[in-house]
Amino acid sequence: MGRTRRGRRGEVTNSWLGYTDLLSTSLLILLLTVAVSSLARARNEKAPLLPLTEAESFRFDSGSYLLSQEFKVALQKRLPEINQIIAKYQVDTVEVIGHTDGQPSGNVSNLDGRLPKVGGQAMLSGFLAGSNADLGLLRAISVSNYLRGVLKPTGPTLTIRPYSAGSLIDTTGLYAPADTKGRAERRRIEVRFTRQENN
Repeated sequence: MGRTRRGRRGEVTNSWLGYTDLLSTSLLILLLTVAVSSLARARNEKAPLLPLTEAESFRFDSGSYLLSQEFKVALQKRLPEINQIIAKYQVDTVEVIGHTDGQPSGNVSNLDGRLPKVGGQAMLSGFLAGSNADLGLLRAISVSNYLRGVLKPTGPTLTIRPYSAGSLIDTTGLYAPADTKGRAERRRIEVRFTRQENN
């Protein structure tokens, strides 16, 4: 037990009382610091990248950008996961990136003339992909259009943006131009989830 002494009015005081107050205040400050840093880390945590690969039935016919029934069924199975990521990470932007293999295309592109007229159409048709970049973009647009109809936004808006990486980015995310072989591991759709800084 700590020392006791008599104060001016004769009451007994404990000399350790000041030390325990100091320790409890320090502990409270430490706990608050840990809590605030944990919240900040959770707020800045990045959502996972979601690859949709041919091995999981996310397959396009050769040279095609149309979604098969098998593709739609596989995507429906992943919707709960996608919606959960959107809610957990407060996502307001979904980026859909189309990747292709390195097989050259024999078509002449008509995207420059036709894409501006597409607007918000859910179904694409009549497009000619003149390159892997074109094909990757058309595939990303098809998946984006499908997701627009089935995703549940958690906020006032959910932006879905299609992009193409063509055959230039490998599965590690590094620049790696493909050869001319049809390599299934390169053909994929990647779904990335982001949020604006002011959210």
